[in-house]
Amino acid sequence: MLRYLLYKEINEEKWNDCVSASTERIVYAFSWYLNTVCMRWDAVVEEQEGRYVSVFPLPLGRRWGQLGVLQPYFTQQLGLFTTKNTKHKNIEAYFELIPDRCKSIYLQLNTENSKVIADVEKYDQAERVTFHLDLKPKYEDLLNSYRNRHKLNKAKRASLQIKPLDNINPLVSIFKATKGKELREVKEKHYRLLARLYAILKQQNAAELLQAVDHEENTLAAALFIVQPEKIIFLFSGSSEEGRKAAAMTLILDHVISRYAGSNRVLDFEGSMVPSVAKFYANFGAAPVAYVSLSKQHKPWYLKWKEAISIS
Repeated sequence: MLRYLLYKEINEEKWNDCVSASTERIVYAFSWYLNTVCMRWDAVVEEQEGRYVSVFPLPLGRRWGQLGVLQPYFTQQLGLFTTKNTKHKNIEAYFELIPDRCKSIYLQLNTENSKVIADVEKYDQAERVTFHLDLKPKYEDLLNSYRNRHKLNKAKRASLQIKPLDNINPLVSIFKATKGKELREVKEKHYRLLARLYAILKQQNAAELLQAVDHEENTLAAALFIVQPEKIIFLFSGSSEEGRKAAAMTLILDHVISRYAGSNRVLDFEGSMVPSVAKFYANFGAAPVAYVSLSKQHKPWYLKWKEAISIS
C-alpha cells in the first residue's frame, strides 16, 4: 500500500536502505542530501513487513506564495526509487497522493524512470538530457574516444597542474566573477547552500574538489564532484577568463576520467540543454541520456488577473 508521509513520519534509516537497494539509486535521494537542499520534504512510500520497498521524495517549497512540490537546487534528478519487492511501479499512483494544497509541481525524474514512464494525466511532460561517460574502459581507450583533443593539448602546453582544494570559496568566487554575473536567479542563498552541501558531502566522504593552477599557483578553474561507488557527478564548476583561454576545465575533467578509468563507474556531466555545453561534454565521448520533467502550474487569481490586464 502507498502512503503519503509527512517528513516527521519518515524513518530515515528505512529510507536510506531503500534508496541504497533501489534500481534507480542516486545520491540526490538519500535523506542526508534532501535534508541539506530542501527546507522541508515529504514523501510517498510503499512499505512491506516493516521495510520501505519504494520511495518517492517530494521536496516542498513556495512559488507565488503558495506551497508546491519543487525541484531543489543542486539536485538534477529525483522521482521514483524501486526495489525488487516493489509492487507499485506506476508513477501516476504516487502523484495521485500529492495533497491538493500543493498548487504548483515541478519534478525532474531520474533516467531510469524515463524508460518506463507513460503519460501522467494532469501534468505537462518535457524531455531533458544529461550526458554519461562509461568509465569501464582503460584510460587510453577513453582518450582515443575524445572528439576534440586540441583543448586538452592546449591545457598541457600551458603547464597547468591539477590539485585538490579543501575550501569551496575559491570556486564560488570564480563562478561569481564569471557565469554568476549572467545568472541573476542565482543569489547569495544559493552559494550558502552550496557551501553547506559541500560540507555534508565531505562528511559522507563523497566530495572531490579539484582546481587547475598555473605556475604561480593561481586558481584558473575549479570543480566539485560527487563520488559514489557507481557514479561520479560533475556537480558545480567555475573557470576564470584565463582558465577558459587555457582550457583548464578540460584538464580537470580529463584528470577525473584518467583517475577513475577502468572502474565500474559512470561520469555524469549533469546536462546540458545548452547546445554549446552539450557539445563540450560530448567531446569527451559522453553520450546523451534522457530524463523527464513533470509539471503542473497553478497561478493564484491575482496573478491571472494581472496577466489578463496586461494583454487586454
